[in-house]
Amino acid sequence: MTNGTWNRLQADVIAPGLCTQCGSCVGLSEGCLQFQEKRGIPLVTRTGKEGDIPQAAYDACPARFCPYPALNDFAFGKRPSQWLCGVVEKSFIGHATEETVRKNGASGGVISAILLHLLETGRITGAVCLQLGKTRPWLAEPVIARSREDVLACAQSVYSLTPVNTILAAMGKEEGPLAYVGLPDQVASIRKLQRMGHSSVRNVRYVLGPYMGTQMTFEAIRSFLRSHGVRSEEEIASLRYRAGEWPGHLEIALKDGRLLRAEKFHYNYLIPFFITSGSLQLVDFTNELTDISVGDAWSPQYEKRKGGFSVVLARSERAMELLADMRGMGLLALDELPFEQVLDMHGHMLDFKKRGSFIRNARHRIRPAYGYAPASIPLSRKAVEAVISALFALGRTTMARWVVEHIPLRVLGPCFNGLRKAWKALSKPTKRRGLRNMSFAVES
Repeated sequence: MTNGTWNRLQADVIAPGLCTQCGSCVGLSEGCLQFQEKRGIPLVTRTGKEGDIPQAAYDACPARFCPYPALNDFAFGKRPSQWLCGVVEKSFIGHATEETVRKNGASGGVISAILLHLLETGRITGAVCLQLGKTRPWLAEPVIARSREDVLACAQSVYSLTPVNTILAAMGKEEGPLAYVGLPDQVASIRKLQRMGHSSVRNVRYVLGPYMGTQMTFEAIRSFLRSHGVRSEEEIASLRYRAGEWPGHLEIALKDGRLLRAEKFHYNYLIPFFITSGSLQLVDFTNELTDISVGDAWSPQYEKRKGGFSVVLARSERAMELLADMRGMGLLALDELPFEQVLDMHGHMLDFKKRGSFIRNARHRIRPAYGYAPASIPLSRKAVEAVISALFALGRTTMARWVVEHIPLRVLGPCFNGLRKAWKALSKPTKRRGLRNMSFAVES
């Protein structure tokens, strides 16, 4: 019923502030729902169209109920032996061997290389991914890439909140097999729909995705522009979040010819001020329900070599076969990586999700249900989270945002990076203690 589905979305997801803006409810609403931006955040609202909102628009939502144990059973036929990274058959370090693809990607170009291979071998007829600048230079939109040019146009990461699953209605009209690229909550929704047997995802054959730790609203870009005396995104001619040699830099070309640039670890100063609520809520960092997930290889030995290296996690037999084929054909350079190194590269963010998110979610009146949770969290870790949450709360204030916009980037960027490193070093003993051996209570 029209009001029934909408009322449940309102009561369980929207009003409690749990919506992660994955886009599924809008994509499945048959035109009855839409996103309207408010201060950089896409908010779900009703359109003027009358009619029933399908029950699937509620059932596919990953924000309130997202049963990871059952979804692992469905996607992989088993559950993880550990819940830090999900099911992992093999882990690798590597990159695309074609330099154009590698340099065009956010790190090693692995996802782009996989999509190109799937298209060129006829295993898929299209790939669902994000394209930045298709209709407006600063706007990322979900598209179905059907050619090499399309895939390369979708390369790179997009760090502003974008509801990919608004494209579900278009996906349902596709005849040929598809690959799908999305963030953890978006992927979880796809798996929920597959488990339901929904027509919108009937042709999805491969599910890929990047790691996702933190994400920002588009207000972060507007703030960055204001700090350089630019009053509107309408003055942007082009935008890239990871331009140049890995790890890359934010690069904004303006219509007046100016070029604004900031190193990745310098423009990360925006995170505490514009982090999304979904980033703080979601417990999945490594995109656990994909066939293949990919993250930056944050390790001194790879960072020094430059060029771009990725951690690649293969989670299914289909993924193993695909990666073996591509390595054998010389399309991917892959070296098997011990799982301990996978944990070491991203221990800080794994803790942020696997302990921090559960601490933060416990404060909600209505809490997300993931089907598992840490058996226990030390009081020392809860104390660290209190500091983190206080910093985020301060960053959300109008005064803090105004102040940060009036500090020159040449001062702010290095200072933030120094503080980031100091904080990681200070909190590392507490955040890493017991992380690898965490036990979880899992629903049967």
